[in-house]
Amino acid sequence: MAERPGRTAQGYRRFRCRGCGKQYNERSGGPLNQSQYPSDIIALVVLWRLRYRLILRDLAKIFLQHGLVFSHEAVRDWEAKLALVPAGELRRRRHGEVGTGTLTRRA
Repeated sequence: MAERPGRTAQGYRRFRCRGCGKQYNERSGGPLNQSQYPSDIIALVVLWRLRYRLILRDLAKIFLQHGLVFSHEAVRDWEAKLALVPAGELRRRRHGEVGTGTLTRRA
C-alpha cells in the first residue's frame, strides 16, 4: 500500500495498492463509506443521541443551527450503523471477565 499525494474532497488520505493498483481512502470499506458528512460529525451526532437520549428531530435542528443540514432519518441510519461498533469493541475488550458466573467471596 502506498499513500497517494493529496486528499479526498472531505480531507481523507488516499492510498493505492501496489499489487492490484486499486485506489481507496481512509474511510473505504467502513460503515460510513457512502456518507457525504465527515465521520467525526456523524460520530458526534450518534454520541449525543445515545448519551443524552435526544430526539432524532431535535438533533437535526441543533446541527441545522450550526450549518449542517440532514434529516432525522439520516440520524436513525447513522445510529443503526454505529451503535453496534462500540458494543462489539466492548465485547472484544472484555475477555470473559464479566458475566462468567464466578464470584469471589470475601471472608
